[in-house]
Amino acid sequence: MAKKKKNIKKKPSAHKSKTDDVQVSIGEMRGYYLCHMSKAPVPGGDTNVFQLVPAAFFTAFVIMIVRLHNYTRDMTQYYWSSGNSNLSDFFSYYKTLAVFMCVILIILLLLYRVFVQKFYIKRSIIYIPALVYILFVLISYAFSSEKDIAWMGWNDRFEGTLILMCYIFVAFYIMNIVNSEKGVKAIIYPLAGSSFILSLLGISQATDKDFFRTVIGQKMLVPNNPLENGSTTWQMIDEYAAKGEQFLQFTFQDREIYQTVYNINYVSFYLTLLIPIFGLLFIHEKGSIIKKIMWGLLFGLTFFNLIGSASSGGILGMFVVVVMAVILFNKKILTWWKPLVILVVLVLAIGGITFDRWSGELASATGSILNTTSSSEQVVDPAENEDEMEMTVAGTSGHKFDYFANKGNTIEFSLDGNKAVIDLSKNDMILINDEEDNPLQASQDPATGIVSIDDERFSSIMIQPTSDQDGNSLFIIALNGEGRTWTFTFTEDGVALLNDLENTVKLENVPHIGFKDNPAFGSGRGYIWSRSLPMISDTIFAGHGADTYCVNFPHKDYVGKYNAGWNINMVVDKPHNMYIGIAINTGLLSLIALLFFFGIYLVQSFKIYFRNKIESFASYTGSGIFLGICGFLVAGLVNDSTVSVMPMFYGLLGTGIAINTLIKKTAIE
Repeated sequence: MAKKKKNIKKKPSAHKSKTDDVQVSIGEMRGYYLCHMSKAPVPGGDTNVFQLVPAAFFTAFVIMIVRLHNYTRDMTQYYWSSGNSNLSDFFSYYKTLAVFMCVILIILLLLYRVFVQKFYIKRSIIYIPALVYILFVLISYAFSSEKDIAWMGWNDRFEGTLILMCYIFVAFYIMNIVNSEKGVKAIIYPLAGSSFILSLLGISQATDKDFFRTVIGQKMLVPNNPLENGSTTWQMIDEYAAKGEQFLQFTFQDREIYQTVYNINYVSFYLTLLIPIFGLLFIHEKGSIIKKIMWGLLFGLTFFNLIGSASSGGILGMFVVVVMAVILFNKKILTWWKPLVILVVLVLAIGGITFDRWSGELASATGSILNTTSSSEQVVDPAENEDEMEMTVAGTSGHKFDYFANKGNTIEFSLDGNKAVIDLSKNDMILINDEEDNPLQASQDPATGIVSIDDERFSSIMIQPTSDQDGNSLFIIALNGEGRTWTFTFTEDGVALLNDLENTVKLENVPHIGFKDNPAFGSGRGYIWSRSLPMISDTIFAGHGADTYCVNFPHKDYVGKYNAGWNINMVVDKPHNMYIGIAINTGLLSLIALLFFFGIYLVQSFKIYFRNKIESFASYTGSGIFLGICGFLVAGLVNDSTVSVMPMFYGLLGTGIAINTLIKKTAIE
């Protein structure tokens, strides 16, 4: 029987050159790279810090940019708009420009590396869904009827086709440029710095000492432009301050934490990304007491801002983070018990301090989910809309309209599920038929002119023929006991509603899915989702165009808004669900591609951190990014994509993918 040869490892030669090490490293790593230039560097080698600057700025500092931008857009073309075409933005436009600048700098750096220096493209299946997503974003733009909006984005948002492609491009750059732990730190340390500043800003807002309301803060927000009265903006700020007043008027009230992201919901949204990173780096740090304190302080500050923002979406995201952490780390948690006790004490202390802020929000969110919220509480972010929120209570008479629809010179309506049609095609005559086309008898009060229907199903309806100052015929429809009236008039296309903005609108029975008995679900998201979901049937292949949701939402659903307890002029400019927004704006197929993109990263990360030891700075950071992205994606169910938070998300996503590759490489070696 032949003897088996022993597996004998040769000891490395004492005279082995550095060049030999390089060749071995390249051979081992060949399978991890899709392509590379002939002068490419050693895989895993440090990237020049300067080349990481745009990636760090994109991830950490774009979120901090706040500046007034005045612009015009013809709003008179929209029947639901007040017609004000002179618009202003503080929180989005210059963030978008900053992203563009990062991309331009990255392109220059890539050209330099390709033609002068060295560059590798790592092998990964994750490119496929990312490219498919970009393809459908471009297809949606090509088929969009609102190309100007689809390219640069909607008012106050500016998240059009160009910015969506930038997100993916920068993530691609980061996942290929971060090749070492040093590169990871070049992203995370600036992120820690920006988070510290933003957290302090949030504390100033929570304590009613908002930095942006100070003289310096206001001057940072607005340029020193000349005014019609001969003064400049900054001079007026100083004059108002001398009188103890503020020149700029703020819509944020009651110590709301909005930081630099426009909406309190977005504060908790992006903080779900950071808290697990800072918490795990606190657990990891053992050598430096200063760094230990730094990570613990950042954890406490960011958690305070998340809770203090009083947004249940962030709380939902953090709940998912905790559950995933228990599953991912399981027995490892027992070895971390000392730092974990400190973090738990911090959480309990902060939760106690901010109890009055988060308890009410949590109770309200729970009530809306369980359908126990009163109609007067059915509000969707009133501070986000230029129109003052005016609450109404539908059905106080015990009856309510289900919808109105205009076809030619008729008004079709449904009352408590009973349909009827008012025919105004004959002069001076009002003909009314029920759903089966049976004529309904009506009588008119000679004193008031009010027409009543002699049928118990419709006896609560009042119809009053009248005319406006120009002699145009009007037909006012109302329910007994309710103040809301519905005014219809004749147009060239037949009868239409005359809305509160004096614009005529042809109404229709707007399709809706679900939440019929609970439109207040999720602070009014139930109503928005019920009207948004049917829109996806038209955007399976191609969407309406990036950030065109507001233009395509059925704002004419006045009856639906009224029944939900809203001001019927409330403009819905976003779906309050990141995934519904993607499906409508860039198409359902683009959403599926993006979910595959995220899913590949999540599955890959779970396998890595569940199986392998978590010991290095990179592995703790990578697992923290994984948990943060899990929480963020779940919080996206009740939040929207926005240029205020998505750069940080995609920056960390690219960093997380790069760390996974780095850990795989280390395991091989």
